[in-house]
Amino acid sequence: MKKISLFFVLILLFGCQHISNNSNKFVKIDCPNVYFSSENKVYSEGNINNLDLEQINFKASLNNYAFTNDCFFDSVNNNYNLDLLILIEPLNPKENIINIPLFVILYDETNYVIDRQYFRVQKELNSLDKINELNTTINLLTSKENELYSITIGFIKIYN
Repeated sequence: MKKISLFFVLILLFGCQHISNNSNKFVKIDCPNVYFSSENKVYSEGNINNLDLEQINFKASLNNYAFTNDCFFDSVNNNYNLDLLILIEPLNPKENIINIPLFVILYDETNYVIDRQYFRVQKELNSLDKINELNTTINLLTSKENELYSITIGFIKIYN
């Protein structure tokens, strides 16, 4: 009986030690500063070359941000989960689904561009006659060699 209990104790000790050695280590890192592009903070969909407001479907603007959790390093990548609040004002919507392209530029401490990442946010509007809030999360990943200092976010302008 003692041999069997010793056997199970050894399995538990070595088994748990083996599992913990293989797990990824998560290290909390500093979250970067976030800026909205002043030139690309507002997005309009429709015939934007025409100044007639009846030709514009909706107007979207970047409003606020927050980091969902702590920024962390997982032994492979630096991870940044960023929540964005986008306000959408329907002007003359043709449909209730919107599609908004975003860019994110990542900088190091010397303002050197580390990376550019692109995202597309799609949502069905709750109301076509009042301002809608769109909450979305952007998951940014950088390699472990790149220490991120600041982020610039803006809308991608698409001209028809």
